[in-house]
Amino acid sequence: MSRRVIVFYNQPIAISETFVYNQIAGLKRYQPIVIGIKHPQGPEIDVSHLNIHLINQGGIIGTIREIGIKVLGYVPNDIDRLVDQVQPHLIHAHFAPYGAIAMPLARQRGLPLLVSVHGTDVTMSDTAIWRSSYMAHRLYLLRRRALAQMVSRVIVQSDFLHRIVVERHGFAPAKVVCIRHGIDVQRFNPKTQMTVWGKILYVGRLAERKGLPFLLHALARLRNRFPEIQLTVIGDGPMRQQYEALGRDLLGQRVTFLGAQPNKVVQQHLAEACIFCMPSITMPSGEAETLGMVFLEAMAMQVPPVSFRSGGIPEVIIHGQTGFLAHERDVEELAHYIEILLADPDLRHRLGVQGRQWVEQEFNLEKQNAKLESLYDEVVDEYHH
Repeated sequence: MSRRVIVFYNQPIAISETFVYNQIAGLKRYQPIVIGIKHPQGPEIDVSHLNIHLINQGGIIGTIREIGIKVLGYVPNDIDRLVDQVQPHLIHAHFAPYGAIAMPLARQRGLPLLVSVHGTDVTMSDTAIWRSSYMAHRLYLLRRRALAQMVSRVIVQSDFLHRIVVERHGFAPAKVVCIRHGIDVQRFNPKTQMTVWGKILYVGRLAERKGLPFLLHALARLRNRFPEIQLTVIGDGPMRQQYEALGRDLLGQRVTFLGAQPNKVVQQHLAEACIFCMPSITMPSGEAETLGMVFLEAMAMQVPPVSFRSGGIPEVIIHGQTGFLAHERDVEELAHYIEILLADPDLRHRLGVQGRQWVEQEFNLEKQNAKLESLYDEVVDEYHH
């Protein structure tokens, strides 16, 4: 009989968090039971085939239940009965604040607790969290020391995040394990015959951290030399109106904003793109790109990426071998690397092939999920001896 893991998670599962879905749906030897706080607000992934139980299903009762577990650590009776019924072997929480919220459940049941941290949950400075983040994030700061003592493992997807959770959050280095986010290399496979020369693709939230204005300004410098340039922007966010206006000013008809799109549409545009660019930056709050799944998807489809040397991106894009990295916020250097790739089809092809090999070797979803299940085994065995 397979072992069982409770996956504790805020909103199962927002479309922007495909990496969590890939991990849950890809488990082979462990049966996942997902306990979520509430439904996602906005586009979501179809999770009808997963075993999901929500604490807040709407209405005033739902809100009271949510506050009960988040603030008071009160586990609702039906969740308690569910845990009784499924007899899990461990709890795996996603994002640091929800690791802290899962502590009472793990403590009451005597279960090992693993926490995956993913980015803003730990890259934001404490000051920025207190000033502008959500309630669960602020509560995490109060519970962080207790979590650091109780947690069996903290899972990170980059060395960049490893340093942050040890140096800034006080987790013991021996408890921190790096397991990369993986992608399905069968699904994201090259379709180079569909490539449209001059098509540049950006996929990401339209928020300051993702750096779209730097790309718009870089392409404005190249528009005379390469009049065929066409930028496609996929994603939505608080800066959309502002960025659309800037795009019209700098590139006129050569930029198209498509808003948020499902994965299938993103894949179609990746198949046509000759360059992928999301020039993420580090924010004053400390927020930074911790890995960048979309870079992996682009490389898996042999589309060379260009970005900034920021956060965990240099662990994904090997400069000069699988793509190019400009110094952060340097528009001229960003334009230079895009120009090199537009002008040299052989270089584009070579980086594309090497990028695909790199993803197959280091970021294969099946391999990464196997590592995760081995870690589950290790923790369960450790806990019961």
